[in-house]
Amino acid sequence: MHSRKLGEVNYRDLKSGRITVQGKEVPTSGLSSYLKAREIAQVLKEWIETGKFFLTRSVELLPSADSGVAVKPLKERPVKKK
Repeated sequence: MHSRKLGEVNYRDLKSGRITVQGKEVPTSGLSSYLKAREIAQVLKEWIETGKFFLTRSVELLPSADSGVAVKPLKERPVKKK
């Protein structure tokens, strides 16, 4: 399966609710909702405060910079000026 680039937009363009793809305007929406995340965080906070949800110690710590664990670096692309 081959994919081709249809265009490039920035976050502000996506948040505007509409972008242009191949000359046509198409609606956009976020993959997450800040308002919904705040609502969920408030519910979780209440559960923790009332003892319905318990926090525990970490099962395992994240590896430190000198642990020898190799990570794949993120490929950066230059930002094109419009």
